[in-house]
Amino acid sequence: MQFCDLHLCSHCSCSCRRVRRVCNVMEIMDGQAGGADTGDSNNKNVQIYPLRSNVVSPFLREMYEKEAKRNWDLFYKRNANRFFRDRHYLEKEWRRYFLGSVTDSSHETKTVLEVGCGAGNTIFPLFADFPHLFIHACDFSPRAVNLVKSHKDYNESYFHVFVCDVTSDVLTQEVAPSSVDVVTLVFVLSAIAPEKMLHVLHNVKKVLKPGGHVLVRDYAVGDLAQERLDGKDQKIGENFYVRGDGTRAFYFSEESLGNLFLAAGFTLEDIRIHCRNVENRSRRITMHRRWIQGAFCLSSLQSSPSLDTSTSECFSYAVQTEVPPHSSLTNVLERKSKKQSVPTVKVAALEIDLTEGVAAQMFGDPVTFEITSIQIDNHIIHAKILPKELQHTFKSTGFILWESAYALAHLLNSSPCLSAGKTVLELGCGSVALCTLVTSLVAKRVVATDGDLGTLELLYENLKRNSQNFPVEKIMCCQLCWGDQEAIDALKGSNREGFQLVIGTDVTYVAEALPLLFETCRAVLAEPSSGMLEPLVLLCHVIRNVSENEIICMAEKYGFHLYSAWCPQTKEHSFQVNGSHVNVSLSEESMSNRLAFSGALRFMCFGLSQHKLRKREN
Repeated sequence: MQFCDLHLCSHCSCSCRRVRRVCNVMEIMDGQAGGADTGDSNNKNVQIYPLRSNVVSPFLREMYEKEAKRNWDLFYKRNANRFFRDRHYLEKEWRRYFLGSVTDSSHETKTVLEVGCGAGNTIFPLFADFPHLFIHACDFSPRAVNLVKSHKDYNESYFHVFVCDVTSDVLTQEVAPSSVDVVTLVFVLSAIAPEKMLHVLHNVKKVLKPGGHVLVRDYAVGDLAQERLDGKDQKIGENFYVRGDGTRAFYFSEESLGNLFLAAGFTLEDIRIHCRNVENRSRRITMHRRWIQGAFCLSSLQSSPSLDTSTSECFSYAVQTEVPPHSSLTNVLERKSKKQSVPTVKVAALEIDLTEGVAAQMFGDPVTFEITSIQIDNHIIHAKILPKELQHTFKSTGFILWESAYALAHLLNSSPCLSAGKTVLELGCGSVALCTLVTSLVAKRVVATDGDLGTLELLYENLKRNSQNFPVEKIMCCQLCWGDQEAIDALKGSNREGFQLVIGTDVTYVAEALPLLFETCRAVLAEPSSGMLEPLVLLCHVIRNVSENEIICMAEKYGFHLYSAWCPQTKEHSFQVNGSHVNVSLSEESMSNRLAFSGALRFMCFGLSQHKLRKREN
């Protein structure tokens, strides 16, 4: 495929890329792209989304945590109660905990709390086998709780189901303290951030009777699903991953799970890892499944400690906690030291949490893109993008439609004075380049740049898709790693007069990239000319880990002056650039756009300081 004539730099370990030349989009469409190799550069580059690690960025890690409830709610919206099988195997595995003892036949009422009840795949089979139970059940997905309450076997006389986020809400607000005999955590802890797991166990202790039990079943290290996730860009931390739909999964070893409960003050009664080679002959696949199961007791000699929310106890501390030589965990692991053969069974012959939905999740079809329509006032842009639930599984942020791109595209469309008749450069344009397409309607020329090859390939396809409604013949695209002098020189060579407007959306969220961002902006800006507005840098971003003051300070260090900063909620805004008034506005239609105008969005307009302009090198 002829596309921008790009190649990978062979001298850089962090997979940074170089530009060989700038290509006109219409040339590519006609199959005429080409050019000479100008050589490699040894300059070190900083990606705004680092490619040198297989672990997701801190920003994405924080995003997954913030959106955990939403992602699970969407999971149950898509799958309802069809994803997991009913867990009838729990009666065989844990019968003695619900009867009191193996010989107990009194059937006295016992109280159970199911944390993370989902659609009820645990509580309803459990109640069918042990009708003397009273079951509390909670989940932080309101949709999951509604699914349980709409189940044909739901009866308020035997079930109390409520919405609760056990990482932040206090269980004693719904369940009486020290009133529960058994707490079940079935594939729940793995969905919680490791640093919050210990807090969850302390929360559970508040409602557990002295001598009560916590029963755990969850994913184990080495499971097939973990192996598949290891091969993708979906690792959050050690043994902690994000799935394609945004939900997360932690994979436990016996040591990590045992130490976690010991650190929380529980006594270990049993812990084991189950291994199965599960054959699905219809799909011609063998699934090497591993899950962990444990039973832990709250000593009757200790009282449940008060829940301390003032400190953040980290799971990593629990893992590193030294286990006493006489501990039950050490004894259990010693008894398991002998290797055991792994049995192979058919799917139908083994009751595990494996439905076609789970199998598809592990062996799923290749990622498919979707065609969507994006409206910027009276303009419609058609774009091939990743579905929202899959966008975050790619390291390149260029596949994501950031809300700041919507906002700036609306501003540029409503304020043509910013780009009319000018040469415009977009940094970090992404695979849709909304702002590039909008400015092409009035600009003299637009160059769209991004640091990721895959993003540029999709951009090329999307520009072709919009060639009927936008003058894409005025658009050029190239790969640009900020601070790469070779790439900057090639860019300047294709546009010798420089750029009169540089735009960027959400290009300021990594502090380490700011110096290269403003260094690049300064290098490519045009010289001021009479009768023309001073060349400007116009940015839009969501306030995240980098403060606005940090951005301004770094801009000043590279000779820029902040002319104005304002929020998109302002319909009309005016500021001065060297005595000239600049009026910008947003249309009524764009003001109502829910994506483009969140409270954290900010516009910032910079220009070169006057004394820096006088000292600029030709």
